[in-house]
Amino acid sequence: MDIAKYIGLFLLKNKYCCLQGLGNLEILKTASVHNGKELTGGVYYTKLNPVGSIDDAFPNFIANIEQVSIAKASNEISEFIKSAKAILAAGGTVVIPSVGQYVLKNHQLNFELDSAFSMPTNNIVFPIAEAPKPVVEEPKNGEGKPYESYTNYNNYNKQSAVNWNIVALWAVIIIIGGSILVWGIRYFMNQQPASSNEMVMQAEPQVEVIAPTVDTTGVDSVAAAPTNSTDTPTFKFIIKEYSTLAKAEKKEKQLLSYGYNVSISNKDSSTFYVISTFKIMPADTTKIKDSLTKLLNPAGVTLLK
Repeated sequence: MDIAKYIGLFLLKNKYCCLQGLGNLEILKTASVHNGKELTGGVYYTKLNPVGSIDDAFPNFIANIEQVSIAKASNEISEFIKSAKAILAAGGTVVIPSVGQYVLKNHQLNFELDSAFSMPTNNIVFPIAEAPKPVVEEPKNGEGKPYESYTNYNNYNKQSAVNWNIVALWAVIIIIGGSILVWGIRYFMNQQPASSNEMVMQAEPQVEVIAPTVDTTGVDSVAAAPTNSTDTPTFKFIIKEYSTLAKAEKKEKQLLSYGYNVSISNKDSSTFYVISTFKIMPADTTKIKDSLTKLLNPAGVTLLK
């Protein structure tokens, strides 16, 4: 089995070949060069990485051609690599037909591309386009030189005219993009808390108590109560009820992260409340409960009794 021949075929087909012990060999090509008149194709060169990697593509390639198992092809490749390393160590070269040869220079493995290796392509000549000369009529009977013909003048105007279709398209794109941006900003702003009245949970409200005017015809016992701040009662509002402590703690952590002042209270071993405590007058409980319901629990907030 001629492994060297198959290495050459594999290189020509795939532009690379990975061999454990002989490194990874690649065939590359430089960029083409244009000198202003013609395009010169790139030059092929090789790149050898001494550290080989595992690649089953080459054994599969040989196995398919020789109609043998991949294991047998791998064994043949290993034997070839051992023999090649011995030849290189003795100062010889390992020739890959039609491609080049492995050599050892200054104890370093190299691959020299065959001088006859090429994939020639003819240089492509690019014609230089010249602007058409204006058609000028010869003067008759001593008349002055006429101007360029109307046809050439009209063509020149067509070439230099602004493409209004493209301008209109970009204008429409900019208008649509601006509309979407404005709508997004308005939508985002509407999602934020609209007023400080809705942020009732961020801190205990400071309720300004105004002493009511006493009506002798009928005095409510609650309205007539003293307004001393030290006598303001404390009310606990149930935000949510849970059957386990873990669920209640999860809700508490979430509301605390939003800036709300909440805590946990349990009724028994299977009933846990997430509550918010306020020091307010009894007349303000309904307003606070409605605000908490709107913000935190549309299903309803209740007073803890």
